[in-house]
Amino acid sequence: MENVCSSVGNSVETQLDNLSSISMNLVCSKAIRTNFREFSDLYQNSDTSPSDLVASQKKAREIHDIITSMIGAYQNASAINLYTLDGSYVESGYFELTDAVNLAKQPWYTPVMKLNGHKYISNPTVHMDLPAQGDNQHAQKFISIVRLFLDSNSQPEGIVEVIQDCGKIFSLTSRLESQNPGTSVYIYNSRHELVYPYQSQAPTVNFYTLIADKHAHEKASRIVATDDGQQLLSTYQEIPDYDWTVVLTKPRASVYDSLNNFRLFFGLIGSLSILLTLFICFYISERLTAPLQKLTNATGKITIDRVLDEKKVNLTSADSNIKEISQLCESIRNMYEKLRSTSQEALLSRSEETRAKLQATQFVINPHFLYNCLTNISVMAEESMNADIIHMCESLCDYFRYISSSRDMFVTLDEEIFYTRCYLECMQMRYSSELEYTLDIAEKTRQYYIPKLIIQPFVENSFKYAFNIAPPWKLQISSSREGNNWILRVQDNGGTLSNEKKQELMDLYKKLDMNKELKSMQVGGMGLKNVYLRLKLLYGDKAIFKIENTLPQRTIFIFGGPIMTEPPHSFLISQNTDTGMTGG
Repeated sequence: MENVCSSVGNSVETQLDNLSSISMNLVCSKAIRTNFREFSDLYQNSDTSPSDLVASQKKAREIHDIITSMIGAYQNASAINLYTLDGSYVESGYFELTDAVNLAKQPWYTPVMKLNGHKYISNPTVHMDLPAQGDNQHAQKFISIVRLFLDSNSQPEGIVEVIQDCGKIFSLTSRLESQNPGTSVYIYNSRHELVYPYQSQAPTVNFYTLIADKHAHEKASRIVATDDGQQLLSTYQEIPDYDWTVVLTKPRASVYDSLNNFRLFFGLIGSLSILLTLFICFYISERLTAPLQKLTNATGKITIDRVLDEKKVNLTSADSNIKEISQLCESIRNMYEKLRSTSQEALLSRSEETRAKLQATQFVINPHFLYNCLTNISVMAEESMNADIIHMCESLCDYFRYISSSRDMFVTLDEEIFYTRCYLECMQMRYSSELEYTLDIAEKTRQYYIPKLIIQPFVENSFKYAFNIAPPWKLQISSSREGNNWILRVQDNGGTLSNEKKQELMDLYKKLDMNKELKSMQVGGMGLKNVYLRLKLLYGDKAIFKIENTLPQRTIFIFGGPIMTEPPHSFLISQNTDTGMTGG
């Protein structure tokens, strides 16, 4: 309990130090003070001068930029408010705005003015306009550190308020409390007001007063009794820089029931008796079954991992003096060698079978894509786009070399995107400004290995079904890493996929018979189904295939699989894929 109490105190102190440092940096920042003073003067005249209003907004943005650079991109504070003494203020953090308030109605105004530049820490207060995290998402409570801006004559000229999410300040506190069942944590501020727990009503017992009345020593555990007769083991620790107090309590019964002397005495005797009996039985059985134990150890080494491991060739001998057991051991060794050779052959055969199936699904795409391209060229010929046809044919020659190559079943995402871009440029020559496309590829995903021609069917699907609406037609391809998976998203603005059609497609794909589909493949109608078959063939249950159509006028196809940073050496990926894999 003393360790937990110390951890809670250190964690809360660190969070408060961070907020206090931010407020001091703001108060001492010459750039903040100068811009804020100019903002105050301009904002006071904004009602009568539109130019002053524009200038004040510009100053507010400059203040926001300075604050952002100070608190960092990870938002070390939920919000920062800078108030003038007449009530106008600039808010920076998750939001950027300017407004006016009645300072006298702020609960911290009077004590802050009295402290004359020293910090004031508020009680947990509800802020529904700020985003909360963790356990605080329902309570929406925040704590503020507030202090005055003082000019060179130590006269107040403004107020800075740094607001932080209670869920972040007390994150470790909540976690340690949940990890120690029966332990309760109470934190009191310098005004002896309860600030944690902040989500529920205050307990009927004021533990700060209780430990003060009992003259308890800091960082020492002792039993205390409440007015209602509860016996509690308690300890506390001060946070001296802020005059806060952390109190931990645990019911006495939960601490001492397990130390009952009577149960301990007879439990100890019983345990010793059982251990002595077990030792005698073990000694006798060891003498009787030693040869069998050696044989058991030898056969226990026959595992699938050892069978497939080329480095572990032979089993160790049982080394038994009993003729029958020696013969049995030799038979097991011979069986192991035969199992090893047949397993290697079966694994190789399965890998080659999977490669053949994958090539079959990929080859279906090639003529399908060829027909689409020839159709596009014929349309361009009818429109006398000769120069574009020449350029398109040159691009298609390069692209067909890529899609017709059967050597590589896997390519880097960067290479797949390059040739996808070639195809989209050809399509843009046909549709000109009617087609807009963007490629948002995360840099860290470019060298991941993915199945070849996995994006092409989605792009063609958009031209065939989604772009039946009036242009402009918009297509976006993006990539990301989520956990140990690579994810690709192909989004179009057709928005023509209904919920019924989406559910029909997903139900159809989930019920596909892989062997039956691979035998009956045809060029037409194999676009999305082809992708689904290849993903399931390669990754099995780890394949990702989703359709998102909840956004207005948007259809997003989401697909992916486990990350590979090297091309796989075999095609049993769905069975051998592991966390952080670098190959098949």
